Amino acid sequence: MRVPTASLFVLLAATRASAQAPRPPRSASTQTAISADDLRSRLYLIADDSMMGRQPGEAGNYKAAEYVASEFKRLGLEPAGENGTYFQTVPFVLMAPDAGTYLEAGGARFALGTDVLLLGVPTTMRRLDNASVVYGGAANNPAEGITADAASGKVVVLDIRPGPDGIRTTRGVQGVARDPRFANAKLIAIVALDLLPGEQRASIQAGRLTVNSAQNPTAPPTAFISPKAASALLGAEPSSMTPGAAGKTVSGSVGFAPRQVAYAARNVVAILRGSDPALKGQYVALTAHNDHVGFDRSPVDHDSLRAYNRVIRPMGADSPPRPPNAEEAARITAIRDSLRALRPPRLDSIRNGADDDGSGTVSILEIAEAMSAAKHPRRSILFVNHTGEESGLVGSGWFTDHATVPTDSIVAEIDQDMVGRGTAQDLPDAGPTYLEVVGAKRVSKEFGEILEAVNAAQPVPFVFNYTFDAPGHPLQYYCRADHYNYARYTIPAVAFSRGEHLDYHQVTDEAQYIDYPDMARVSRFVHDAALRIANLDHRPVIDIPKGDPHAPCRQ
Repeated sequence: MRVPTASLFVLLAATRASAQAPRPPRSASTQTAISADDLRSRLYLIADDSMMGRQPGEAGNYKAAEYVASEFKRLGLEPAGENGTYFQTVPFVLMAPDAGTYLEAGGARFALGTDVLLLGVPTTMRRLDNASVVYGGAANNPAEGITADAASGKVVVLDIRPGPDGIRTTRGVQGVARDPRFANAKLIAIVALDLLPGEQRASIQAGRLTVNSAQNPTAPPTAFISPKAASALLGAEPSSMTPGAAGKTVSGSVGFAPRQVAYAARNVVAILRGSDPALKGQYVALTAHNDHVGFDRSPVDHDSLRAYNRVIRPMGADSPPRPPNAEEAARITAIRDSLRALRPPRLDSIRNGADDDGSGTVSILEIAEAMSAAKHPRRSILFVNHTGEESGLVGSGWFTDHATVPTDSIVAEIDQDMVGRGTAQDLPDAGPTYLEVVGAKRVSKEFGEILEAVNAAQPVPFVFNYTFDAPGHPLQYYCRADHYNYARYTIPAVAFSRGEHLDYHQVTDEAQYIDYPDMARVSRFVHDAALRIANLDHRPVIDIPKGDPHAPCRQ
């Protein structure tokens, strides 16, 4: 069972309050050679329920970083973080709606979370004193909305009308916050809170992790409000009103407040020092990320979710949820019932992140162990276990912007993210030789050709899938992996993955579903590729001019 029961929440709260560093999981007994058994032992440690989904700033992610650092130390790697440690702290804050947020209209008070939910651009705390309310029209039909003059200085209430299918949806309506007509509004209030499931409400109210604690002092706050609050603010049902119609007056406070995270979020950095005096100041970086997305506040039945995702969401979070049709519902029921025959229902709320990216993290540990016991290559190997990938590649961005070795001394980077699956059950075209490759030849054609040559020499070579590397690909994989933050500094960089699956960003991404033998093959390939590059008599040739590392990423 992995439901955060009341006692578990009390325990977690007590851990925070104690201000004592949580202990890392006990190290697994491992062998020198890269093996499926060692990968399994390591992954069951860091993807355990006790890690609570390894969200940066929380105890589980802190413990995961401690475990990785303890392994680097055990293997004799040099610490390459800050102040002689293995750690580089990434200065996260939690940007969340201020607890004092509320609205008051018609003698009724509407509280944060129940009737009001702030989202969008973090704004400074604002007072509303008898502010005028205006009905602005439908958020999903801006052509019929009000003018900038009508919105200026007012609280603008927008509702969401049903689409052609008769369904109201929040998809795309958050963009109204950027509508120039509302730039001078006091508050943009969208009647959409009733459309959000409880878990999504809780996630938004909990806030988002960021390294930018600045709050916008001029942008209008944006909120989802309940139909009850909307009727009080307008004095009538929105559907009965014409855009531009005056509502009541409203008072209250709205805005965000940055808070310090409970535990430091850290990159873990170590060096296997090269053997060549002339080249040991250059590095081949091997990277993965140690964070995931925490836990849900509303548990679900594990097997029912897997059955639903198997049919409706084959790529997990990258497949939009929708109601099943009759044929799909029958398939879901059949899958669920077959699992019910094996075990009773089990509630689940922890997003363990076994594949994403526990798999890459334990892979670089296995590689480090194999390399530390053998003759060191000519160049040094730089191991970087990033935090904050799920927050927008924040840890890798922080490391490359504040690198603990000279950035231009990194001759290449290989990132592994989600290398534990890739079976035919996960993707129709997948199987033992499936490997997605993104970015390999964008900075250096030679780098990509070296990877291909090393792969061809493997006992069972992978078949490189370059589909997701295509410029303009809608899934934007090139911009969604930590390798990009190295490539933007014109470092040859590649992202390896065995693909998405029904458990991507779900509570079902657990160690029991990993393909350990094939993950070991990925690890051996990356090990061999890193050694080949580290032993070259030259750096991989760069084919493109250096650009602005802070320019927007282009797929």
